[in-house]
Amino acid sequence: MNLAHLGQRSLMLGAGAAVTLSALGVPAAWPFAGKMYVHQYTPQAFFDAADAWLDVHDRASDTRRNVRDLTRGVAASGWRSEDGRAFEQRVDAYLAGLRGIELRAVVTALVLHTAGAALAAFILFQFLVAAALAAVAAWVLVAAVTPFSLMAARTAATQCLTRLFSVYRTTEKLLDQLLHGCAAALTATVAVQVGREVLRGDDTALKDLASATMAQGPLLVWGTANRVERDLTAHALGGRPSSPLPAGLPQVAGAKAAYDVSTGSQAITGRHLPEQGADGSYSFPWE
Repeated sequence: MNLAHLGQRSLMLGAGAAVTLSALGVPAAWPFAGKMYVHQYTPQAFFDAADAWLDVHDRASDTRRNVRDLTRGVAASGWRSEDGRAFEQRVDAYLAGLRGIELRAVVTALVLHTAGAALAAFILFQFLVAAALAAVAAWVLVAAVTPFSLMAARTAATQCLTRLFSVYRTTEKLLDQLLHGCAAALTATVAVQVGREVLRGDDTALKDLASATMAQGPLLVWGTANRVERDLTAHALGGRPSSPLPAGLPQVAGAKAAYDVSTGSQAITGRHLPEQGADGSYSFPWE
């Protein structure tokens, strides 16, 4: 199952239900459309990245075992001079560095698998919500073309959608907390490793971290702008239940959202994605 495609189907189904309900006098479904636009994910990318980090762990583990076997023969030869002790210290430090890489790789893979599974579960949940919206829209539509009371159907639908949106928001908050926990775990892993090296008097890891952050600077700037555009589009599309949007704004935002989802990138900032170099770094516009 292509979960990214399922997320798009959920948005189309939910937006269609929101349009139908709005036309029938039940605008309470619009906030779902904005939320579903935000939660468009590709969980498979997380699983692929986790597998890549597990491969890093395996290669680092193999390297550590090979180096240990090679240097064990040197130690067994009785090299007990000052140079021999310095050699052993350097080897021990190198092996410790490889063990650190193995640990970070395992933690990163575990976090990525957890995040990917959480996003996949949320996409499935969102599809069920979209199906519920479609069912409510069909029910109100039947009430509008039959002798049933349309006013009563509108009232009941609004109450149902209000409760459903509360459940959606609660589930969304749980997802946010889990993803923030995953980010905190990655941050703590890096901070602990870098802190240990600094306490040993080696600031190489700290310099590497600063250099890597600067190399990703253009992507961080672009990502922030991309996030702002996404959030503004979502607000214009769905708004809030307590604050109705200006007439015509949801329709314009809906057209933009459809373009964004169909192309896989934001209409404005998507075209300005910085180019990545062969070493994984990104260039600033003035470079």
